[in-house]
Amino acid sequence: MNSSLSLRLLLAAAITTALALVATAFVLNFLFRMYFEERVKDELETYLMVLSGNVGVSATGEVEVAPLSDPRFNQALSGYYWQIQIDDEPPILSPSFWAAPLGLDRPDTAGRITYENLALGTGEAVAVASWIVTTGEGSARHEVYLAVAIDRADLDASVAGFFNYSALALTTLGGLLLAASWLQVRLGLKPLDKVRAELGRIRNSTTDRLSLDYPSEIMPLAAEVNQLLDTNADSLKRVRSGAGNLAHGLKTPLTIMHGVERKVRRSGEDALADELKTEVANMEYIVERELARSQDSHQVTRQCQVAPIALRLQAALRCQPGAEHLKWDVDVPDTLRAPFDEFDLTEIMGNLIDNAMKWAKEYIVLRASFEGDQTVLIVEDDGPGIPDTARATVFERGSRLDNEKPGTGLGLSIANEMAVAHDCKLSLGRAALGGLQVRLIWSRMDV
Repeated sequence: MNSSLSLRLLLAAAITTALALVATAFVLNFLFRMYFEERVKDELETYLMVLSGNVGVSATGEVEVAPLSDPRFNQALSGYYWQIQIDDEPPILSPSFWAAPLGLDRPDTAGRITYENLALGTGEAVAVASWIVTTGEGSARHEVYLAVAIDRADLDASVAGFFNYSALALTTLGGLLLAASWLQVRLGLKPLDKVRAELGRIRNSTTDRLSLDYPSEIMPLAAEVNQLLDTNADSLKRVRSGAGNLAHGLKTPLTIMHGVERKVRRSGEDALADELKTEVANMEYIVERELARSQDSHQVTRQCQVAPIALRLQAALRCQPGAEHLKWDVDVPDTLRAPFDEFDLTEIMGNLIDNAMKWAKEYIVLRASFEGDQTVLIVEDDGPGIPDTARATVFERGSRLDNEKPGTGLGLSIANEMAVAHDCKLSLGRAALGGLQVRLIWSRMDV
């Protein structure tokens, strides 16, 4: 199924833009959180140093704590707390504490600050910085464990607010980028619209070509199209000339055959005269049709049923002189269709059957079937067949394996050319009867 190139580009732009903006949102929020975490750590370290300088232990082991300059450590539930523990004594808490002491794991090394996040008994999340310092010597030596805690509510609220604002800003930016992508796609593909318009103009004129006023990326395409148009014009000219010569060459023989038909009718052989008249009329139609086709470069694909043509050919060819002994096996589904008009299919099948009749000893088989998504029409005989080494040459125009047999050597060549012209394939093989098997293959068509 074909899809719009503009839609593909816009979809790709939307996906990449969305991925880039989502990644940007996460990176920005990560960096923002890391920045605030570092600020909190700096603040905790500052308070911890101030607290360490304000703590003293007397000779009797009593702890003396000078008030900190920040009044929030003295205000209940302010979110700023400190805790001091001398050796294994119960901890001393700041006046702001209204809950149980902090449940901290004492570090093994003194003089190194440890940072962690905890939840108080009230459910409040706090960021904590702690360390151990020693005072005194000998028996007067004491180990002082100091900790400072700050409420994380403001930090988490700031991060959440930044995430919401950044999401809104990036969503707006994404909309603007998509609008810019749409404009970019439209401007970028505009030369292709011009190509389409010029091709539409060329359809009604055989002398026009694509202009050369294109961006450098489109110029190779325009040059190739112009070259193809030149080649097609030359080929069409040769075909018209050949068709005209053929029509002129057949004019006299057809006139003579009309005269023969009238003589036969005067002799009382009306049935034979009618048959001769029909075949001459068919020949005239084919000539005129090919002349018309050679002058028309806008042919459409046609279809026809295979079974009626196969039966008509069998009925006509089995009555030919020398063919009375042949036995026919025709098996073609009524629903089978081929990508030819009736006259083209009659000609291609007629050539294949005529070739089989020349070589058949007793049997000719004409059958067709569906093989997956393909249709296969098979014509085979019980003659000597064609050696593998000679099969590649029988499609050459005028090629003949036996000059004593009647014919011009054009049958299989014409059939192959017609098959290729209709996107079909003609292949040769060994028949089950021992003779030649010719397979005409095309894509399966809907009924």
